[in-house]
Amino acid sequence: MEKVLGKEHPDTLVSMHNLAVVLSNQGKYAEAEKMHREALALEEKVLGKEHSHTLTSMNSLAVALSGQGKHAESEEMRRETLALREKLL
Repeated sequence: MEKVLGKEHPDTLVSMHNLAVVLSNQGKYAEAEKMHREALALEEKVLGKEHSHTLTSMNSLAVALSGQGKHAESEEMRRETLALREKLL
């Protein structure tokens, strides 16, 4: 998909996010974290920080961080996500 649509296409970003979620579900948290961070950076650039897909990716990154025992960073990410969601609602 990346070769056809490009790395910044929304469909490519969704696929990156989905792969990162699968990696987390398999317990491959470090690999998932890397994929989530890449997808999140692109989503912030393409969709904006307050887009629902970006916020979902932030939350998913927090899950991968927590799975690695990075609880403080995970909490910070979840609090930021919550604050942005509250702002939008």
